[in-house]
Amino acid sequence: MQVFKAFFKLVCKYKVGMFLYFGLCALMTVLVASQYNSDSKENSFTSNRYSIIVKDNDNTKLSKAVVDYLKKQQNVEFHDYTEDELKDLIYSEFYTAYVEIPKGFMDKHRDDDALQIKTLYDTGRASGNFVILQLDSFTQGIVRCENAGFSLDDAIKNTKEAVETDNFVKLNEKNDDSNSNSKLYSLFLFIPYGIMSIVLWCVLPVVLRFSSKDIKSRTAISSISSHERTIALFLGSTVVCVCVYIAMLILSGCFLKEYLFTEKWFLAALNLFVFSLVNGAFLMFVASFPSKSILKAKDVLINIITIAFSFLGGIFVPLELLGEDVRNVGRFLPTYWYAVGLQKIEAGSSFADVSSCFGMQAIFGVFCLAAGLAISRVYMYLKES
Repeated sequence: MQVFKAFFKLVCKYKVGMFLYFGLCALMTVLVASQYNSDSKENSFTSNRYSIIVKDNDNTKLSKAVVDYLKKQQNVEFHDYTEDELKDLIYSEFYTAYVEIPKGFMDKHRDDDALQIKTLYDTGRASGNFVILQLDSFTQGIVRCENAGFSLDDAIKNTKEAVETDNFVKLNEKNDDSNSNSKLYSLFLFIPYGIMSIVLWCVLPVVLRFSSKDIKSRTAISSISSHERTIALFLGSTVVCVCVYIAMLILSGCFLKEYLFTEKWFLAALNLFVFSLVNGAFLMFVASFPSKSILKAKDVLINIITIAFSFLGGIFVPLELLGEDVRNVGRFLPTYWYAVGLQKIEAGSSFADVSSCFGMQAIFGVFCLAAGLAISRVYMYLKES
């Protein structure tokens, strides 16, 4: 119990670093969650809308159809300005274009000397050219339909259907056969990297302090045996891992409200819980080596471990993109089986199908504990001899 209390006293000294790394994980969570917009169910295309002034001097069926089309495409306003005022307004970008339909436009729109719609816009700006291009496409489409033998009403109707963007452009349309992953999968996939980083950067130095020569010598002459010290350190590391796990679970839950307490969420949370416990065991394995050599290369070692585990285990790179040889190496790491389990959960597998991945992670943890105890015993034997 004394070792357990002393362990947490030392952990509190690294609370600033722990909060810093947790903040980085929170930032990554926000960035990943921002890629998924729960309201993005709209599957239609909407072009940019610009403010234009329209004046209808004809007031006929055709001119009204043109005005209605412009209203649907742009922000139409009706004002009376002089030509100089219009030029100033367009130059200052208060309006994009001015459209004036002349009187008699409907009667003469098919003649060789057809009346042209008067337009005023800045030819050097793409927005003005875009508005006029839409107008010309609509009016010319009506003329082409009439030349093909359609009545004016049918020509207007067919042209409206022909220029309707929703008939040709579909965005954000979800395909059930696509390989896109859910928000739950994406968030839970990178959390192991955050847990490993927090535990190794903030808890490993504490465990190594207990493995230093001075503290080991004091423990040797006390009533606490080496096994009790190891168990207390393991329990302390496990408690920290569980606390980090709960914090990460709450953080991810803020962005997974639609998945909370579903079967997928429970299996993903259990998968992460097993991985967190394995982290505690792996920490004891690393700390079983001489503390001086580990402390000297601590920064480099932690970066190698976290990045290598994440790459080889399918955290940073999808497993299907890894080569066969790389996957064979990754099978010896808990991150690999965590990623495989998460893929099965994403595919809708049950607990019985995912339990093998949990077991492989647990085997890795047991091996780390056993290897750590064996290494500690060997170093103790060599020192005594």
